[in-house]
Amino acid sequence: MSERKQPGWRGKPSPLIMQRIHRGEERDLEGYDLTGAELSGVNLRACFLAGANLRGANLSDANLEACFLAGADLHGANLRRANLHKIMVWLTDLSKANLREANLTAANLHRVNLSGADLTDAQLDEKWARIVSLLTSKKGNGQDFSGCDLSRTDLRGADLSNANLEGCSLAGADLRGTNLKGAILTGADLTGADLEGATMPDGTIHE
Repeated sequence: MSERKQPGWRGKPSPLIMQRIHRGEERDLEGYDLTGAELSGVNLRACFLAGANLRGANLSDANLEACFLAGADLHGANLRRANLHKIMVWLTDLSKANLREANLTAANLHRVNLSGADLTDAQLDEKWARIVSLLTSKKGNGQDFSGCDLSRTDLRGADLSNANLEGCSLAGADLRGTNLKGAILTGADLTGADLEGATMPDGTIHE
């Protein structure tokens, strides 16, 4: 099996391609290095951005509806007021991104890094609002996460006491020091999860 490519593996797009991007005419942006690119207000609807490097890029007011962003790097990107309706995000780095007032309704978010991201006034579906709040604040006590995909997420020290995690995928998740006291774990997948020091539903400490 081949190794996963690093974001931006395709290199910088040519000036001609950049012109097409700004005109909203280029849809295949897989693997391009767009670090720090000025893309404010650009129409990128339904673009294929898998593996793209968009670290620090300005995407404020841009239209990214239905974009595919698997494996993309958007660390520190400015996505303020961006249209992210129906985006597909998987193994994507959105840490420290500015997502203020962004439209994330119907977004498909899986294994996304949102640490330090600013989601003030962002529009989110109820389920994703709970997940995003958990990933950013580590507070999910008493919340309903049944059936959610939280696999490979960093939940170290999170408060999930009395939370409903029935049927939830926590495979490969980092749950070190997590408070799971009173949580419902019926049917939850904990394969490969790190539970060192976690408080289990019965109040015992996992060693």
